[in-house]
This record gives sequence, C-alpha cells and structure tokens, in this order.
Amino acid sequence: MSFARYVKEHAVWIAAFLFVAFTTDIFLLTINGALWLMIYVAAASLLSLLAGLFAGYRHSKLFYDEIQKRTEELEKKYLVPEVISEDATQEGELVHEILKKAEISMADNVAKYRRETEEYRDYVESWVHEIKIPISAAQMITENHKDESVGQSGIRDELDRIESCVEQALFYARSNYVEKDYFIREINAAELVRRAVAGRRRSLIALRAKIDIRIDDSLKIRSDAKWLSFILGQLIDNSIKYAKEDGQFVLSFYTEETDGHVNLVTEDNGMGIKSSELPRVFEKGFTGSNGRAGKASTGIGLYLCRKLCLRLGHDMICQSEEGKGTLVKVVF
Repeated sequence: MSFARYVKEHAVWIAAFLFVAFTTDIFLLTINGALWLMIYVAAASLLSLLAGLFAGYRHSKLFYDEIQKRTEELEKKYLVPEVISEDATQEGELVHEILKKAEISMADNVAKYRRETEEYRDYVESWVHEIKIPISAAQMITENHKDESVGQSGIRDELDRIESCVEQALFYARSNYVEKDYFIREINAAELVRRAVAGRRRSLIALRAKIDIRIDDSLKIRSDAKWLSFILGQLIDNSIKYAKEDGQFVLSFYTEETDGHVNLVTEDNGMGIKSSELPRVFEKGFTGSNGRAGKASTGIGLYLCRKLCLRLGHDMICQSEEGKGTLVKVVF
C-alpha cells in the first residue's frame, strides 16, 4: 500500500484542512493578531494534518496487508473472512461484511456445481445400465436370427432405442446451458408433431397404434424447433413405454387455449399414473410403480422435459388417471 497514493486519494480532505488553516491565519491577520500566533496555527495545522494522514495510512495499511497476507497463505482464498480479524472502523466492518457475503456466495456456487456434478454422475450410471438392454438385445437377435433380414429380425427397433438413449444423454448434458444453444422463432405446430411421430413410426407400428392429430395446419407457436422436437419425442417414448398390452393404443395430439396461453397436448390411453404419484412425476429419478414394474425406467424423461420447457420460457402440466391414460400439456 503506497503512502503517496494514499495522500493523493485523500486530496480533497487535505485541501479542505489547509483551506481552514489558511482562513484562520487570514482572520488573525485582519484583527492584527501576533505573528507568532499565526505561525503557531500554521505549524499546528500542518503537523495535525501529517499526523492524521500517517495514522490513517498506518491503520489502513495494517488492515489491508493482513488481508493480502492471509489471502496469499490460503489455498481456498474465498475463506479469507474466516481468518482475518474484524476491524473496528466502519470501513473495516463494511469490507469484512462484503468479504463474508462473497464467501457465502462462493460456497453456494460450489454446492450448486457439486449437486449438478453428482446428478449428472447418477444419470450417467443409470443411462449406462439402460443402454445395456438394447445393446444386449441386438447382440442376441444377430446371434439367433442370422438368416433373417434386418427388418424382420427386430434389430432396427433396438437401434432406435439406442439412438433415443443417446439423444436423451446429449440433451441432458446441454440442459443447463439451453440459453447458449437455442433460437426462438415461429414454428408450425402440426408439422412439428408429425415429424416427432414419424421419428417413432416403427415403435408405433409395432403397437398398431392409432395416431390422432387434431391441430390446425396454420397454427404457429414460438419456441426452438430442435428442443421442442426432443421434448415431444420424449413424451411419445413415454406413451409407448407405458402402453397397455391389451386393447387399441391411441395417441392423440391437439391444442387448446386457456387464460391467453396455447397448450400443445399429448394424450394417450395407456396405463396412467396413480393419483398419489402424480405430484412427483417431474422429480428427477422418480419412476413410480409402473416404472418399477419391469419398464426399465430411469425417471429422467419427464424431469428433463419440464426442465427444458422452463428454460425455454414454457411450462408443462401432467394429468393422469390410473388405467385410463395420461395427458401432458406444453404451455406456451
């Protein structure tokens, strides 16, 4: 800490002090005061000024030197408020308070990134287990159906599942940084739904699914086509996964308007969700009783869909009745 710079930074205070001393001497001169008195006032003022500057500089230097020394000694420098003594001055208290707030903010950020890292690690572990299933199935199919065509063997279906898992992993990895990779524009809702359905056509054909798209071809919604297409694909995958084994599977898409918002609705007549489990469907890792009943669920799909919706400025609502089906709304 430089004394010259300290003096320069207190130039206004010094000038005011000298002005008062000079004014006092002028006053003494006008009343014919003694010369020795004028010299005494000038000398006393100068010495008081120098003493005040030196005392203030020394106090500040000791305080800031301690902060600098402690900071250099610490490996985790954001912990410096814990090892410095609190200064009794108002300025010192303010500095200490600012450093304390910075430490708390840093600790919160560290905790946040630690949670995100742990969440991602947990997801990767569950994803690895899930991806093993279609890979093993594809290997068994190639071994047991060597003489059949690719289409007949069912290997395409397993490759589709692998592709879906890989796509989900990529979007999960990007989900915290949507704002860096999106472009909001007007999208044709009906065309987007048809593309999402076409991407799952083999799985839907295998279920003999009835697809009902009731969306006006002129309807435009504002969103990012890539991210919204992924969200719709995940909703379709969920419907396929929880389709009932008996009866005709019906998957419907339509729009509705509520409170000035346009809702894009995906509805199926699948297994549905228990009313007691419905409030938790968007929680990360929640699979519910259907997911635990041999459906190889990771509990990531709906969690990721809603997270992406919120990042894009949309919302997502789920309604369901066990045994009758599930309805999911994307609210624009």
